[in-house]
Amino acid sequence: MFPVLTQLWGHDVPTYGLWVLLGALVAWRVRRAEVARLGLAAAPGHRWVGVGALVGAVVGAKLGMVLFEPAASMSALLRRALTLDFAGKTVVGGLAGGYVGVELSKRAVGIRVSTGDAFAVALPLAQALGRVGCLFAGCCWGSETTLPWAVSLHGAARHPVQLFEAIALVALAAWLWRQRARPRPPGHLFRRYLVGYAVIRFVMQHWRADPVVRWGPLDAVQWVCLAAALGFSWLLWRGERGAVVRSSPRTSPRTSPQASRPEGQA
Repeated sequence: MFPVLTQLWGHDVPTYGLWVLLGALVAWRVRRAEVARLGLAAAPGHRWVGVGALVGAVVGAKLGMVLFEPAASMSALLRRALTLDFAGKTVVGGLAGGYVGVELSKRAVGIRVSTGDAFAVALPLAQALGRVGCLFAGCCWGSETTLPWAVSLHGAARHPVQLFEAIALVALAAWLWRQRARPRPPGHLFRRYLVGYAVIRFVMQHWRADPVVRWGPLDAVQWVCLAAALGFSWLLWRGERGAVVRSSPRTSPRTSPQASRPEGQA
């Protein structure tokens, strides 16, 4: 494809890097607007949540490569992560690491409310732009095909699975944007994003051909996505069912078991 866009002051300007930078800028702008809309900026120490998300995502993206490499390479992956060698990385690991990073940073600064909804629209937009960069870089390639939309990668005509995922992510972001103003428990818009992305990635794995560890009928990434989709769907159902119980005129707040239960973090 086109891994190098141009040269600047004698150095190659990577196309992938520019798309990732564009995705980061878009995500920062959208998240900033959502933080203001949700009133989260008033929380002391809130700026550290973004820092925790970034650090966690960077480390998780590298350690998540254990899904693509044998478990025996985990120690080598950890060493490369600690030396900031991020030549290989995965979005699935980045999301998991970012989630952990947010929760740890919130605990460190004493934030007890859910902050995930501010990321719900920003993340799929950033991922979509990053996937376009993947296509130019020739990574995360698809399986071979003879269909008209095939692209030439790694010596074969392949599905442009990077574009498939980018289109699906933009559609997910658009749906979440329309959903974001509806009343729901805190953190549930972000959980919708997690379920949506898990489903998207589970399906896209069928057209991907890059190496990945297989566990029985599915590969490692699909097992993680299946667990995430089912787990967060259950949390959505439980939380929103509880919200309906709390708002029911036939249920007393004093007797409802949901009334005194703190809303889950996300």
